Amino acid sequence: MKNQRKTLLMILMIMLPLAAPAGAAQENKEKIPVLINFKDKTDTELIKAHGGNVKHEYNIIPAVAAELPPQAIDALSKNPQIAFIEPDGQAQILADQIPWGIARIDATGAQSIGITGSGIRVAVLDTGIDYNHPDLKANYLGGYDFVNADNDPMDDHSHGTHVAGTVAALSNGIGVLGAAPQAGLYAVKVADSSGSCSYSNIIAGINWAVNNNANVITMSLGGTSSSSTLQNACNNAYSKGVVLVGAAGNSGGSVIYPAAYDSVIAVSATDSTNTKTSWSCYGPQVEFAAPGASIRSTLPGGLYGSMSGTSMATPHVTGAVALLMSTDVAGTVYDTNKNGKWDPAEVRSRLQSTATDLGATGRDDYYGYGLVNAYAAVSGLNSAPADPTEPVVTPPEPSPTPEETETEPVVTPPEPSTPVVMYVGELSLEQQSKVSGKNTFGWAVATVKAVDADGKAVAGANVAGSWSGLTKASVSGTTDANGVVVFTSAQVKNPRGTLTFTVTGITCDGYTYDPTQNVCSSKSVMF
Repeated sequence: MKNQRKTLLMILMIMLPLAAPAGAAQENKEKIPVLINFKDKTDTELIKAHGGNVKHEYNIIPAVAAELPPQAIDALSKNPQIAFIEPDGQAQILADQIPWGIARIDATGAQSIGITGSGIRVAVLDTGIDYNHPDLKANYLGGYDFVNADNDPMDDHSHGTHVAGTVAALSNGIGVLGAAPQAGLYAVKVADSSGSCSYSNIIAGINWAVNNNANVITMSLGGTSSSSTLQNACNNAYSKGVVLVGAAGNSGGSVIYPAAYDSVIAVSATDSTNTKTSWSCYGPQVEFAAPGASIRSTLPGGLYGSMSGTSMATPHVTGAVALLMSTDVAGTVYDTNKNGKWDPAEVRSRLQSTATDLGATGRDDYYGYGLVNAYAAVSGLNSAPADPTEPVVTPPEPSPTPEETETEPVVTPPEPSTPVVMYVGELSLEQQSKVSGKNTFGWAVATVKAVDADGKAVAGANVAGSWSGLTKASVSGTTDANGVVVFTSAQVKNPRGTLTFTVTGITCDGYTYDPTQNVCSSKSVMF
């Protein structure tokens, strides 16, 4: 309590002028976003009486999100009704860049025996979902937009739609297949078109998901600072029977929040070789690993594309949770409290015992309990667990006879060849838009062609680029047989301004990229 008050006072000392009487009145009008926790019931009138604006009032915890004048923070901190006040933190969605991951966690195996996630409600706390996407529309249950405070949680970024597809893209013969293709999807938009979100919006999203009877909450987002209010919201949702899954983070450092909380399943990312990616965060909080590199999934506008990140790994685990929770646990040895339904602790225990161990034997900081295994989790639920004391004996491999022993040939490496120059031979940018209800959504499609010094197409080149202006993102893709790769920006709600695509690099074995020869490196469109 004292430490939290000191932190807030330090913030106030930084924000208040050192000596500027003339500007003091103007400075006092500025309000600071905070999370106010009450000891008992919330009292919004108390906040308003101190000049505050109430943003959210939560009911799963006795707290409100508000904006307060600096002088009101210290006054309210001393109020006997207040438990503590803390800054409203900032979080970010996590993405950097086919569904090979669905096969790797063997979600297809679970689906082959009729386990599809039917009846399970998954709340996707993200940038929204393109609920008109043909691979998602049938599973959409509704949602809310906490960014714009309306009932239209349309995705104006692309991140949330991509996450949703990995969880529950339909088995309909088109596009991609999700881990739990009959699970229901709630679109809870807490992040804006740039991918930024406040902790108060995340808490509001958790609150909404609990009130709307979600079974699972997936959060491919997070921030580096801890928040007691956010932690309490996660803990209370968990205590109400909701399973929470969170991305470990993409900085290669410590696990971020909310994934780092005990009530949240933290997920790290692996590549196609089952190795933790260099950028995946890790630590003792990691519970499972899942595929997170070059994951193909749904994108707004009925499109598909690949992204990388622990954001992409997280929905694989979420899908496995949905598959498991759609099975009947009643009467099995896994229903430890005998209430006939899967509780969060039971779900975690079952997934832990069936995960494919990676890295060091047992739980470790890189992979947790290992790669989540959906088929193993839903199989054999009526059988008792194996006796852990019974050793498993693997017969030794027979030693080769002298006749069988082979000598490794000596290979002389070839002389290195001179790299061939390549560059951007063509770059086009096409403006797109559509009307959905009262809103207009705009986006752009960039087409890049890589060519060599003779003007011939370079196939298999990795092209990196960035979107800037109305939306920001770093992207990459591989050129086809014609040397062409296409990038689609996130959709922007009611766009007004410039959207720019810039080629930032090209790599390909046997070639060297010379940007000075580019026909064009950047193009813009105006909305």
